[in-house]
Amino acid sequence: MDFPDLPFLGTFIRVYETGSITTAARRLHRTQPTVSYQLQRLEEAIGAPLFERRSARLLPTALADRLFRFLGGFARDVHSVLSGVEEDRPLEVVSVAGFGRYVLFPLLLESPHPRNQLTLRFPPAEGVFQRVLEGQVDVGFTYQPTVHPRLSLEPVYEERLVLAAGPTWARRLREQTDFQDVPLVTYDDGDYVVGRWLGHHFGRRQPRWHSVAHFEELEEVLALVARGEGVAVVPDFCLGHVKGLRSVGWGKPELANPIYAVLRARAPVRPVVTELLARLREQGAATGRAPSALTRATARRRSPPARPRALSPRG
Repeated sequence: MDFPDLPFLGTFIRVYETGSITTAARRLHRTQPTVSYQLQRLEEAIGAPLFERRSARLLPTALADRLFRFLGGFARDVHSVLSGVEEDRPLEVVSVAGFGRYVLFPLLLESPHPRNQLTLRFPPAEGVFQRVLEGQVDVGFTYQPTVHPRLSLEPVYEERLVLAAGPTWARRLREQTDFQDVPLVTYDDGDYVVGRWLGHHFGRRQPRWHSVAHFEELEEVLALVARGEGVAVVPDFCLGHVKGLRSVGWGKPELANPIYAVLRARAPVRPVVTELLARLREQGAATGRAPSALTRATARRRSPPARPRALSPRG
């Protein structure tokens, strides 16, 4: 088959994201007949339908799902390079909330780039991976590693996971054996860090605990812990932002947890992203939070092979 023109791939991505030719046409600043024509030409070139028309909604076929995952942000990258506007558009970043709010955002505030040239959002870890895969952002940051043929993970920082408590609970938990049936304040991104922290301190024979409250973000977690209504496993850089919080430890070294920069494998990296990652490494080295050699080696093993992989039937 003839390879379709790149603008048609861009049209497909917009139609897929919106599920509507009318909405896609509005976002592309084109007429509805133009978008319909380009989509039809793309389907003819591929030799198969990409959408099922049901009332006013377009439902993607399995082929469309695979094509969208395969393309990611490729069409947007090519368009930006060809149009010469690559460095004019905002830097788009996603990050897990703790690192994003308490480390990344203060660093970005010191950046020489204009504030209106930045978009920063805090989805959960799975949302970070998804938005990078789909090309919605330039870079993502997460504490949770993954293996994916179209993602590249690079450790750039190291947080420490600690048990945060107010004065009352800090006194109750002076010894490790006191940690029995403890009330934890949990949060959306907390399952992974709680599991790692418990394994670090207790191994496989983990003590009982129960959740007394659950929140989407860390701010509410820290506020409740400071009031003495439970404890929480959080990154240590959160403690200084709420009065009265302290770290509970029993003489064992704090648990180091790498922060990974997530990029699309083999996609062009913008100079502003390269500069941001370099500044994170410099800050990590200056504060003793540079990723260990073992962490870097593990991340390299997670990186995809250098040779592109063919699209599998399962996408």
